[in-house]
Amino acid sequence: MKRAIGVCLALAMLAVPATAIAKPVKPTKADRTNAAKDCKAERAEIGVEAFREKYGANKGKRNAFGKCVSQGARAEARERRAERRNAAKDCRAEREEVGVEAFREKYGSNKKTKRNAFGKCVSQTVRENREDEETEVEVEVEA
Repeated sequence: MKRAIGVCLALAMLAVPATAIAKPVKPTKADRTNAAKDCKAERAEIGVEAFREKYGANKGKRNAFGKCVSQGARAEARERRAERRNAAKDCRAEREEVGVEAFREKYGSNKKTKRNAFGKCVSQTVRENREDEETEVEVEVEA
């Protein structure tokens, strides 16, 4: 009997998707600030009543702005996490391509060991990707 219960529990654990176990994304203050700006712009664009209908959950739909900000902040946090994950993949590939020592020489900033190279590579890659996206948006706006 105990063995059957153990097998059932093991199968149930395998059935739970990995995303359900993953640590939830916590929005930062910057994420909430950016989301609030976006929500204000959207509310001004579509009107207060339409905005309340779209985001409001309670009877009077007075909580629409807060709901919009939370959704937007979570989306920004997920986007930030995905950017870091993609940058880490790129840095791993580069490290495999050029070798560990050359990678450390290129990105490391510690005096002797230069073991902070991977983190420096990830942050630099994320920063470069954001700058590229901002440049693309500016070009689209000008056009």
